[in-house]
Amino acid sequence: MTPPEALRARALDLLSRGDMAGGIAGLEAHLAAEQDDAGAWLALGAAHAAEGRWAEAARALARAVELDGGEVEARLAYGRALVRLGRLDDAAEQLRQGAAIEPPDPRVLRELGIALYDQRLHDEAARWLARACEAAPEDGRAAFALGLAHEARRDIAAAIAAYREAVRRAPAFSDARLTLADALASIGEHEQALGELEALLGRERSHEKAAHNREVLRRALAEMRARRLLGKTERELALSALAVEAQLRRREQTPAATGEGAGRHIVRYTAPLLELHATIDPGSGAIEALHLALTDPDRAARSEDDVFKVTVIGEDGRQAPVNYATGASLTFLREALGCPMTQASALYASLLQGAPSVDWGGATVRLASVPGAASKAGGERHGLLVSRRG
Repeated sequence: MTPPEALRARALDLLSRGDMAGGIAGLEAHLAAEQDDAGAWLALGAAHAAEGRWAEAARALARAVELDGGEVEARLAYGRALVRLGRLDDAAEQLRQGAAIEPPDPRVLRELGIALYDQRLHDEAARWLARACEAAPEDGRAAFALGLAHEARRDIAAAIAAYREAVRRAPAFSDARLTLADALASIGEHEQALGELEALLGRERSHEKAAHNREVLRRALAEMRARRLLGKTERELALSALAVEAQLRRREQTPAATGEGAGRHIVRYTAPLLELHATIDPGSGAIEALHLALTDPDRAARSEDDVFKVTVIGEDGRQAPVNYATGASLTFLREALGCPMTQASALYASLLQGAPSVDWGGATVRLASVPGAASKAGGERHGLLVSRRG
């Protein structure tokens, strides 16, 4: 009769040579005689996992953890198997216990963060993944997962920073670079997004998704450049939907205050219920900033938008008209930035929810007081200011 230790050694040798069926059978024979061998249970669970037999893997790994709960490898492997089985609560619990073993294993921290992300516990996931990134400075996948958690938290700036870090750590990690490009495009940074896609295609010339996204972004960038008023002249402004639909009339031109840029001048346009201030570079004639203000905000908020005819989709999925104040503001953002109306709506919502400013497409959008309004009848007025960044 073959001694248990010999069975164990032979089974492990078979596994190392790729004979999974023989190795699994050998470990099972060994464990029939040595049921308290935690290492053998761990090896058996790992073998089943390698074959995609997650239920069998979980049973073996549960026994390994039961026999030696202080073994990080067993907790980690068990947690991964539970994730594969969709038992996310149980997986997170095992990984939490694994993370409590000192010193913390960076792999456990990462897997716990991912499990919490899968449970949609995005804030907690971000905290654990940040620890994983700190514990393993070269782990690109931990940084990538942290970016996903931040994006789920709607912190796009933190998400982009994490994706950039993932690309720095693992330049060949295509998913990280592709997702970074998507995130950059979502905030209008089309040029930077294209740069990331070019870098990805430089490494993987046959990457179909990157090639497709590059062409889509090229078209979007060309359309944005063609439509946006920033950087254009007063001629394009006069022909824009904003000016035509609102029937803007050009009024006076005044020098810009020192704080707004020496040497520039501001042209004021007016229409019923609104006025527009365009900051112009006299050398090139290019528009550097546009400032929209409602002359009677209360009335604009009560009035139906029969000028811009903007509609929004409500929570019930139905289209609904907006008031004049919202219609003018959304049309202004769309025309000034050259962005889709859905993006204009998202930017406007961010400001209304308290964001001090929002960056999009090389421009900054914020609420600001209208230049010179404080000295005029009605006093100081505030409005939407869109300016070129840098």
